[in-house]
Amino acid sequence: MAEYPSISKGLGKLTPALWQRILRMLRDYESSYPRDERRVDGGGPSTDTKPFLALITGSSSAGTNRYYYEWEERRLGDGTNVFTTVTDGLSGDYALNTCEANNGSDDVGPGVYVGSPYYPIDWDMMPIGESTNDANVGVVVVMHAVTDAGGATRYVFSMANAHDGDEC
Repeated sequence: MAEYPSISKGLGKLTPALWQRILRMLRDYESSYPRDERRVDGGGPSTDTKPFLALITGSSSAGTNRYYYEWEERRLGDGTNVFTTVTDGLSGDYALNTCEANNGSDDVGPGVYVGSPYYPIDWDMMPIGESTNDANVGVVVVMHAVTDAGGATRYVFSMANAHDGDEC
């Protein structure tokens, strides 16, 4: 949390009482955005944040070979635990994998022709962190906050999907 000065002398119309009102507004504004310590410039809400770590906890379909991802913020651990939970950390359910953005039924990022007659018939492109035995393997990604065309904050990461199946 930022430290605010105690101003005892004014400057023209900027009296000590006015300075205190300005600092109180600033304190109230900044306290309403507790995760802003990640901000590059230290200011208010923005998508100009530093990348952070996120555990992928689940997925749902967002179209052919595309997914929305559920996630929770993580931090590097102390050596005993590789990653640790962030108390009051960020989380969400609609992160996008930019590597899946142009996926279709025959071609998937970063460059697999799943429509090929040589692609294993019982295999599929898997959502990040999942395998055909329905296990979630706890994949941690580098997450970014970005602004979409409508001005909303969205969360994205980029990782190539695994391909898995019953037989080869």
